[in-house]
Amino acid sequence: MRAVLFIIMAFWFLPVSSQTLKIMGSDESFLPFYYGNDLSEGILVEVINEFTKQTGIAADFVPMARKRQAWALERGLANAVFANPLWMPLPDQMHAVGPLLTWRDRVFAQPGRRPDSFDDLKGGICLRRWFVYSDGLEGRIGSHLVRHDGYNAQQMLQMFLRKRCDYIVMNETEFRFLAELGDVDPEPYSTELIDAEWPVYLGILENETALIEAAEAFFSTYTIDVEAMLPRLPWPDR
Repeated sequence: MRAVLFIIMAFWFLPVSSQTLKIMGSDESFLPFYYGNDLSEGILVEVINEFTKQTGIAADFVPMARKRQAWALERGLANAVFANPLWMPLPDQMHAVGPLLTWRDRVFAQPGRRPDSFDDLKGGICLRRWFVYSDGLEGRIGSHLVRHDGYNAQQMLQMFLRKRCDYIVMNETEFRFLAELGDVDPEPYSTELIDAEWPVYLGILENETALIEAAEAFFSTYTIDVEAMLPRLPWPDR
């Protein structure tokens, strides 16, 4: 009996540093936020590495198809995800820490074109196949815009830089990262026109109380400095 009580007490007082924050990332990866072998590189990877360093809590990124993220949470394969609350898997069971950063899909244009609204967009536009864009943009495709689809961000950007289209819509950080890797100055292409914008949170399963408390304490004083991280991020594998 004493042995059983000792085991129960040992698990009850198990320190938070013995737990692991298992964060799901799309198995397609998201440049430059997380990518590489087993999602081992990127802005959010560096942030979580700093979290581990300061708290002593182990953390891993778990590649997971987005359609299987709720399934993975239910089976204990993961306990966290970076997401907007509107698209959080198992939203009723998740605690959202943040917001940690803002995702912006910006319209970039060939030099000499400076659209102030979607009404100004005329010509060709490079977009990602199967991606859903805002109503303001989708409403102009076909009547004012000729759509050129790419299968991924790299292909889209190559098409745009080769002037196969007049505009491109991409996450602004992703555009800068890929442009600078190709030794291209992103500034001449930037516009003030935003297609979509939303905050990104770290969602953690509500029953992971110790991990939630540690994350809330860490992010209450930690700011993600994207400007400082971008120049030192390594090249993507593909």
